[in-house]
Amino acid sequence: MSHDEPMGNFVTRDAPAYEGILQCMRCGFCLPTCPTYALTGRERSSPRGRVALARAVAENRLEFTPAVKEEAFFCLDCRACTTACPSGVHAGEIMEACRSQVHEVFPTTGLAGGLRRFILGKMVPSPELLETSMIPARLYQKLGIQWLMRHSGLLKLAPRWMEKAEGMLPPLQAPLRTQLPEIVPARGEKRGRVAFFLGCVMTLLYAEVSRQTVRVLAHQGFEVITPKQQKCCGAPHMNEGDPETARSLARHNLDLFLDLDVDAIVTDCAGCGAVLKDYEEMLEGRADHARLALFREKVRDISEFLVEVGLRTEDLRSLDLSVTYHEPCHLCHAQGISTQPRKILKAIPGVELREMKESSWCCGSAATFGLKFTEESQQILDRKLANVAATGADALVTANPGCHLQLAWGLRQAGMEQPVLHLMEVLGKALPE
Repeated sequence: MSHDEPMGNFVTRDAPAYEGILQCMRCGFCLPTCPTYALTGRERSSPRGRVALARAVAENRLEFTPAVKEEAFFCLDCRACTTACPSGVHAGEIMEACRSQVHEVFPTTGLAGGLRRFILGKMVPSPELLETSMIPARLYQKLGIQWLMRHSGLLKLAPRWMEKAEGMLPPLQAPLRTQLPEIVPARGEKRGRVAFFLGCVMTLLYAEVSRQTVRVLAHQGFEVITPKQQKCCGAPHMNEGDPETARSLARHNLDLFLDLDVDAIVTDCAGCGAVLKDYEEMLEGRADHARLALFREKVRDISEFLVEVGLRTEDLRSLDLSVTYHEPCHLCHAQGISTQPRKILKAIPGVELREMKESSWCCGSAATFGLKFTEESQQILDRKLANVAATGADALVTANPGCHLQLAWGLRQAGMEQPVLHLMEVLGKALPE
């Protein structure tokens, strides 16, 4: 939510809504849920502390200082505080709104500013440019340069964030967007027709995951339409303080998907799902309300959708596999989806679900947080990995690409052998050939 005019010392319309800030009663229920507060013990790095900073700026009691800037980006936006808050304060969204202020008060200039504008304004909104940008990375792997870099020790000379980014890179395939048929027919008795929202990271880094998602949907009796013209959901732009580009992408996707005659719009990316469900709020007053409400009504996470329609299990193969489940923040906290992935795992023959302690605690990825704050991200990740290890499970399951990248990298760094699997990869293993 944003005001028509900036409040106090905020400088643009995309400021946090004052009424949302005032909801905070400073009760402290949020404190035990906040990973950055747990790390620092610092009040300003707690949800209520961050909301207090935003309120002081809105009430002209504080300039938009470097401290406000730091907290805007130091917030993981994991939304755990929102789940815990009795007043429904959205501290993460307030900080997300503050990020757009950062780039007005402290604009990024020079080469860095130009690169930021190109990536957010040109490259990410264009599926073709995104796919082209990954060609050097695929060659880097296929030509053996990655193996050489990792075994030569040269990466140790790079900045820590760069070494981590390289280490997180999974084995790459050709982008899925251009490979998926626009229409995949239902198998067996047809139950409906759905549109598949294929996220940018999924098509580029985890093509096999989304291939399995479409395969699962078809197996469950749904005709699957994957429109080639779809674009990024806008999550990177909201995270990096560029709401205007996010709204432009939202309008494009809204019109594209509502022109399809489908029962639901399904995604296998928790981050995409959270933003797609926020289009109604992002575009309120800028698009027809009835169309926004209809779009929101149709959007479903894949686990949410399969539980709603009822999972067909009669011909699933048995898997001898024990798993533990990490809940992506933008699935459990932003969308309120927690029991559904577990129901699916428990429905797969031969799968044993071993619950981990603090399954909904953030893994420390949080979009670019894991690279901007590498040490803090590592400490948050270590807490998660200790909980994974305590289960003794064969595999770690999650449902968001950012978590997938962070957790897989962390397990390798820690010498732990569990693979990280998306929920749809597990279900895909049980499907008949």
